[in-house]
Order: sequence, then C-alpha cells, then structure tokens
Amino acid sequence: MNPRWRWRGSVALLAVCLAFVIYPLLPNDDVINSDWPAFATGARLIVSDPGHLYDLDVQQRVERDVTGGRVLVTLGIHGILPFLAPAWVALLAVPFEALGTDLGGRLWILFGLACLAGGLYLATRPRPPTAILPAFASVPTALVLLNAQLDGIVALGLGGAIALWSRPYLAGLALGLTLMKPQLVLPVGVALLVARRWKAIAGWAGAGAALLAATLLLNPRWIVDWLGHTRSTVAAGSREVDLPHLGVLLPDAAQTVAIACLTVVAIAGVLWLASRRRDDFPSAAAVVIAGGVLAAPHALPADLALVALALALWGQARWFDWLALSLAALFCAVAAAPAPAFVGVALIAWVCLRAGGFFTRRSPGPAPASAR
Repeated sequence: MNPRWRWRGSVALLAVCLAFVIYPLLPNDDVINSDWPAFATGARLIVSDPGHLYDLDVQQRVERDVTGGRVLVTLGIHGILPFLAPAWVALLAVPFEALGTDLGGRLWILFGLACLAGGLYLATRPRPPTAILPAFASVPTALVLLNAQLDGIVALGLGGAIALWSRPYLAGLALGLTLMKPQLVLPVGVALLVARRWKAIAGWAGAGAALLAATLLLNPRWIVDWLGHTRSTVAAGSREVDLPHLGVLLPDAAQTVAIACLTVVAIAGVLWLASRRRDDFPSAAAVVIAGGVLAAPHALPADLALVALALALWGQARWFDWLALSLAALFCAVAAAPAPAFVGVALIAWVCLRAGGFFTRRSPGPAPASAR
C-alpha cells in the first residue's frame, strides 16, 4: 500500500478510536440502556445480601432501584436483565457502583475500553502501537462499549498471557482475568492441557482459586446457584454467534445434548486447526482465541471483540478481513435470531481457517517478544 494512503488510513482509524473513548463521556450516553444495571445489581447484592446474589426476585427489586424504576423492554429473564456472571464480577463492579449508577457506569465502560486497548497492545508486541488500530476501531469494540461488557478484561488477560508466554506461571496468572467470561476460553484451557503446559495451568488455577476463595467467604453456595441459572442464558431468541447455539433449534429434549456435542466438536476442530500451525505461535494462538467464541456455549455479538484480538495477533489480516468482521458484527447485533448464529459462525470459521493456513500464504507472523 502507498505509504501516504497507509498514513491516512491510520489517522482515520485513530479518529474512530478516539470517538469510542469520548462517547461514554457525552451526556446523551444512557448507561442504563446497557448491561451495566445487571453488573451494578450484582455489586449491590454482593455487598448487602450475598446469600441472594442469584435470587431473581431480589435482583428485580434491586435492579429497579438501580434503573430508577425503568423496566427492560427487550429480551430478558424474569422481566429484568439479570446478573448471571460469576460472583467475582460483582466484586469487581463494587467500586464502580459505589460512585453511582451514572458515573460508575461511564467509568466501567472506560475501564473496559482501556483493558481492551491494553490487551491488543500486549498481544501485538513488538509491532508498533498502530497495529491495534484496526481491531480497536472495529464494530465489536462499539458493541462492547454500548453494552458495557466484559470482553476488554478477557482480552487483557489473553494479551497479558501472550506477552508473558516465556514466564508460564505469570502467563497463567494473567489468564485469571479471562475467568470474567470463562465460557469464551474453553479451547485455551484444553490446548494448555494437551500441550502439557503445567506451569501455566498452575498459575491459571491459582488465580481462579484466589477468586473462588474471596467469593465463597461471602456466599458458600453461589456456585450452585449460579450453575442453576446458566442454562437460562442459552435462549432461542438471543442473538448468539456461537456454534453450540444451533442446538437450541432442535426439540427441547435434545437441546442440552446437542449443545454439549457441538461444543466438543468446535473445540476439537479449533485444536486441529491450531495444531497445523504449531510452528507459528501467533497463528496458532489466533485460532485458539477466535475459536473460543466459536465453541462457547454462550457468546453474543460483543464477544466478537476477541475475534478482533485474534486477527490483530495473527498479524496477516487484510482489509477485507477487518471489513467482514465489522459488517458481520453489525448484522449480528441487529438481526433477529437465529440469523446471527449462522453469520457469526461463518465469520469465526473464516478467521480460524485463515489463521490456520487456509486461503492465505503460509508465512509465519511475528512472534510476541516474550516468545523469542
């Protein structure tokens, strides 16, 4: 590409990135119209009534107080957007909720964007910082912003693990951040087991144990309560972008088995693709990261931010890859189910195949600094 046009493109992408950062500061940004009320509800309950953290009747009362009485009119559960994340997410949201619903929500969104930018930067080192611009300026980042979602924290954990790959214990500790959305990193866990990366697994397990211990002290039964509600997140009407979601198209009696089988099939396919590029760390890691969204039992359009992270890490994405990502993410965010599942699966499969050596020239991408 002509250097002048490359420079102009970088300036345009930087302008989009700045717009994303400025948007939560504008007075017309309504943080109530996002997932923030659910996180704020969890934050209040983990402090005031941790024994009822996943009690939907209690959540309904608290969330209406958070929203000032406004009621969810889109697809929800029990008339609200419930808090169904792991209990440590509620702990993380406590200092933000303490600042008030509006200010705390805006800072929560900015915190997520900062984590996403940090994860992209760590994953793309030693390339210039401009390498993160196509990923950060993509539609999935806008969806993370508008929904006040946790994908930036997950991206920071993955980027930190990549940057610390030569220090496996620390890499595993960094992966602890991915436990904010553990369903998105199933292939990562299986890949570490297959590769016998025991030190990284130990670090990851240590981080998980610390989070678990802190939350069990507050509510010893939260895991049972949480698991009891996880199936409710997989609904036929939700805009999912993962392969296992196609299982909800089957009769009710077969759905659970179908979702489990499709998850296993997706993980196996992702690991097979990654194994083809075992000599090319960025490509193999990109397949595993993007494949985490494909294999997740529950993944929404905002989770495509991790596919953007995978493309940035791979380092060989062309303009049409970024365009396809943004167009598909936009479609998945507005189209009615089950169309987003088919488009999302097709997009992620394309990214995995590209990073896995199909439809592209086999040229190893730049290894992260810690892997050299």
